[in-house]
Amino acid sequence: MTNRVTLRQFGLNEAISDSLGPLLTADREAGRVVRVDRGEVDVVCEDRESPLRCSMTTAAKDCVAGDWVAVNGAECRVEAVLPRRTAFVRRAARGATTAQTLAANMDVVLVVQAFDPGVNLRRLERELVLAHQSGATPVVVITKSDRVDEATLQRTVAETQLVAPGVRVVCVSNVTLQGFDDLREIVKIGVTFALLGSSGVGKSTLVNSLAGETVQLEGEIRTGDGKGRHTTTAARLIRLADGRLLLDTPGVRALALWEAWEGLAETFSEIESVTSECQFSDCFHDHEPGCAVLARLEAGSISRERLESWRRLRDEMAELDDLLEAQARKRERTGRAPRN
Repeated sequence: MTNRVTLRQFGLNEAISDSLGPLLTADREAGRVVRVDRGEVDVVCEDRESPLRCSMTTAAKDCVAGDWVAVNGAECRVEAVLPRRTAFVRRAARGATTAQTLAANMDVVLVVQAFDPGVNLRRLERELVLAHQSGATPVVVITKSDRVDEATLQRTVAETQLVAPGVRVVCVSNVTLQGFDDLREIVKIGVTFALLGSSGVGKSTLVNSLAGETVQLEGEIRTGDGKGRHTTTAARLIRLADGRLLLDTPGVRALALWEAWEGLAETFSEIESVTSECQFSDCFHDHEPGCAVLARLEAGSISRERLESWRRLRDEMAELDDLLEAQARKRERTGRAPRN
C-alpha cells in the first residue's frame, strides 16, 4: 500500500486553489515547495508518493520553502510561483542593497528565546519587527522554563511582554512539557508555522516535543558561551505526524532589516501610537519641540531603552532607504543597477 500526498495535507485551501487556477495548464500541476537546495527545489504535488526534484526556470528562480507553485511534472520544472501571502524577508547582508527571502506563506511565527542563557530583549525586538513585517501572526515562545525559579520566570515574562505589546508569550519546557497544550492550541493542525530565533535557544527540541517524535537532529550547545551550532542549514517545510506544518528556517545570527517600517510600527506601538500628537508631522523624536514621544518619555510611559532601540532600528532602515534611492537614481542615469 502506498502513501500518496494530498495538497490539503500541506495547507491547500479553497482560496489558495482559486489563486493557483490561472497558473495551471494541461502541462502544469499545483505543488508546494518543501525544500530549496543548490538551485533545485523539492515540490510536493497531488497524489504523488514523494516530492518532485525540480529545476527552476528564470521566472521562478527565487522560489523558497513554503511557496505555492505550478510545475511541469513531465519536465520536473517549476514554471510559475503564486504571489506570497506572507514571507520572511531580511537584508542579504549589512551594506547590501538586496533582499533575501527565507520562507513564505506561514500563518504563525514562533519567535523563540530561552530562559537559559536568558532572553535577549534587544534581539527579540528585532525579531519581532521581522515577524510582524512578514504578515504572519507572531507568538513569543520562551523555552527551558524548568531551568529557572518561579520569580525569575515571572520577571522575565513581564519584561518580555513590555517589548512585545499585543503579542502572546508562552513559556515551555521540553523536560516537563509545560506550555505545550497552549502551543498546540495556537498552532492548530493544518496551520503552517515557522520558527525564528538564534541557534541554541532550543528550536529543534521544541519541534520534537511539539510533534511527539524526533523530527530533526538537535544541535549541540557550546560550553563556555552557551551558543548553539547551526543544526538546520536550509529552510524546509515539514509535515509533522499530527498534521501541523513546520517551516523550519536556519538559525540566523545576523538579522538585518529590509523595508520593515510596518513591522517597526507594530513592534513599538507605544511609540508609534503617539506620533500623530507631535507638533511637527516630520518629527524625528530626537529633540524637536512639541514632541509627544519625548513628553511620554519624561512622564515615564515610554522607557528610554525602548526609545533608543527604536531609534537604532529606525536609523538602520533610513540608511537602507537612502541606499535604495541612490541605487534607483543611478539606474535611471545608467540603465543598470550598481553592484553591491
